[in-house]
Amino acid sequence: MRRSMSFPATTRMKKSPATLLAVLLTGALVSVLVPSANAATTSVAVKSKCTKSGELAVAKKTGATLKCDGKKWRGYKAATSVLAIASAAFSPKEEFAIFAVPKNLGYFKAENLTVSAVPSTGSIDVVNIVSSGRADVGVADLGSAMQGIEKGARIRIVGGLVQNFPWAMATNPAANIKSAADLKGKKIGIIGFGSGSYPYTKAWLAGNGLAESDVTLVATGSAIAPATEALMKGDVDAIAYYTAVYASSEFLGTKYSYLPNPAALTGVRSLSWIVNSAKYKEDPEVYERLIRAANKGLVYSSTNLKAAVLLGYQEFPALLAGATVESKVPAAMAGLKAWLASATPTTGKPASWSNLSNISAEDWKKSQDYTKAAGTIVSDIDLEVFLDRALVQRVNAYDRKAVVAAANKQPK
Repeated sequence: MRRSMSFPATTRMKKSPATLLAVLLTGALVSVLVPSANAATTSVAVKSKCTKSGELAVAKKTGATLKCDGKKWRGYKAATSVLAIASAAFSPKEEFAIFAVPKNLGYFKAENLTVSAVPSTGSIDVVNIVSSGRADVGVADLGSAMQGIEKGARIRIVGGLVQNFPWAMATNPAANIKSAADLKGKKIGIIGFGSGSYPYTKAWLAGNGLAESDVTLVATGSAIAPATEALMKGDVDAIAYYTAVYASSEFLGTKYSYLPNPAALTGVRSLSWIVNSAKYKEDPEVYERLIRAANKGLVYSSTNLKAAVLLGYQEFPALLAGATVESKVPAAMAGLKAWLASATPTTGKPASWSNLSNISAEDWKKSQDYTKAAGTIVSDIDLEVFLDRALVQRVNAYDRKAVVAAANKQPK
């Protein structure tokens, strides 16, 4: 069954030129108050004096994030948040790096947040869940978020997560599938029609001169093992999944051949941060705090894969499925490494990553063109209306060197 979106047409954000100017001016004023990208390095006493409103620091005794408010350093008010993950079954990828790691290391606690994670059937489902208010925040394919906005979803895109395109078309090396043309009249396995796998496949086909009608799409589920089994048995002729799950499977001995992605997919964004627009308007600071903690998780995980994987299994012991942690760790590290390669900068070291969550205008346009090619949207979505630039700076305001140092203290 194909998942669809249905939202009231009146919910799409509409702004007159005067209103847009007000938004931009407000953003300019806010940017004066936001902390510098690595500001939260100073240790201070709670309720001691401060001078720069909005600046961040760290509490001496607890390590909690403090904000200069009313000329005193104050902690945040307690808040809860539900995070929707674009997977039906959790595995060593974003749910480890941006949820399990910050939760178990106290990064959410430092922001005075209680965060829980819920699964979904894919990115379209995440958009529906967040728009309805069943989750406050989620990570969804940028194209699916754009589609939701076009259809009137009550969401806002507040930042990027996966910045290096992760999707790939794999075939059985023993099969005679050497090019996209060889797939005409064949079957392609996708995660599901509510997953980013679906628009990827449509765009991949379009970029190779084919249409969806030239193939048969089969939902093979979120887990790579049954999809691979279907591929090797010949039930499908190709599968459209992402690098993290391919890496875990290849670590265990599976061999795939890959058909190249069209050049148009280079630079296209995948998972991005979306929030319920009404809840965000009510208290945007909650989402700043959550994503800042999640970014710490990205830096920690990229510094020490093994430690991140162990924290992931600590949070999700059911993923062990009766096996020992030791037996699961190597393949999980391979998968998480591949996922992190898609979600973090290709240059520099974790301690220097001061621009996580940003989406450039160039990447936004490429993603929009990709989404149009897939037939997912028909009109342009204005980057500056739906992306909160000021938030991107605030979620990078923490001591990355301290996070890296903590990660390096654990066995690798």
